[in-house]
Amino acid sequence: MTAEFATTDGREERYRAPVSYQAVRRAYNTMRVAAGSVIMIGGTIVWITSNSSSALWAVVAGLVVATDGAYRRTRGESAQPLLVIDITVGGVLLLTQGHTPSIEAAGSIYALTSSLLLLTRRDVYSLIGFAVAWVIPIALVAPVVDAATSRHSVLESVGAVAFIAVTAQLLLSTVRALHLADKRQREALETQRRAVEIKNEFVSMVSHELRTPLTSIAGFTDALGESWRSLSDLEIAEFLLIMRRETGHLADLVEDILVIPRLETGHLRLNQRLLDLRGECFEIADIAFQESTTECDVAIPAAIRVLADPGRLRQVLRNLLENALKYGGDQVLVDGKRDGAQFRVVITDNGPGIPPSDEERIFEHFEQLAKGDARPAQGLGLGLPIARKLVRAMGGDLWYEPRFPTGSRFCFTLDLAERKIAELSKVAVVDH
Repeated sequence: MTAEFATTDGREERYRAPVSYQAVRRAYNTMRVAAGSVIMIGGTIVWITSNSSSALWAVVAGLVVATDGAYRRTRGESAQPLLVIDITVGGVLLLTQGHTPSIEAAGSIYALTSSLLLLTRRDVYSLIGFAVAWVIPIALVAPVVDAATSRHSVLESVGAVAFIAVTAQLLLSTVRALHLADKRQREALETQRRAVEIKNEFVSMVSHELRTPLTSIAGFTDALGESWRSLSDLEIAEFLLIMRRETGHLADLVEDILVIPRLETGHLRLNQRLLDLRGECFEIADIAFQESTTECDVAIPAAIRVLADPGRLRQVLRNLLENALKYGGDQVLVDGKRDGAQFRVVITDNGPGIPPSDEERIFEHFEQLAKGDARPAQGLGLGLPIARKLVRAMGGDLWYEPRFPTGSRFCFTLDLAERKIAELSKVAVVDH
């Protein structure tokens, strides 16, 4: 429980109980139900065997505690109301049973322990004041009760045991709650440490990845600026081609970085339309593998039209094909097949594959199977998670499958044109 109030200088101070009541509420009130039931049963036995009217008060007190405990197992934000009830029950038992040292001692320990653990400092003072207020009527009435009635050892024992049992359960629940809180704190610190580590790794990777094309562009720009008169047309064309390629690479990196917050917040706008999947795959494969010795074959059937955003589909294909180029050996195949109302695109390579323990980790942001200087290729660790989220935003899914005997298969699905046409037909029929 948390209490907030303003100090005289206008600042807010926050006072917290040592243990959160919500963390122990269920177990604590379950034991109160058991304790109240025991008091009620003990009072009933005494009343039946001795026909003592004072035992009826114990029955009523036990019933109140058990009922309140059952009600509060899943309700309530503060332990203060139930402690008021329990102290009142203890006071009633003392008023009706006379001086019973065991109940007085056990009840005092229970009230003090519970209030110190579960209440804020200000609430502790008010509860102790409420408990002390019972001392005056008990001191006045108890001698009269002692003289007029006989002591019921059963009720005295049951009442003491009930208070002790609830106190013990509270302490046990407190230990568990503190252990859980400590575990959560360690997990939070580990998460924070990992976040800092990922941020540092990301900054390092971004700096490296952006610096490489920028250095190349700057170098060729300087070369053209200083020596363009002495360069041949072929050399100038080659320089411009390199600069254009590096500019495109830089633009791809920036787009991958900028698309993340839009994907996370759901603000990415898609302009989906029917596309020729085979043509898109050939175009991106030519760009990705134009300067590579790796073989890339596209075996997508002709006349396959899918519903997708053209820019985002190319981004997905680019990331998957560049991933295959970096890690997938010397042969890459892009093929696919119909999968119900969708078409499944499969990008297969003959590389080393991915260990089973890392098959989901590769779809997390900034995750790469090799870190730092051990990385075999460039990249930010963004391609696969971005590709998966883009495909899902377009109505499909993306996943990894191992290839036998070696290699990887990245599969993703997109809606076929037939599905879109069928949906439009249904809308037209309804409108008509």
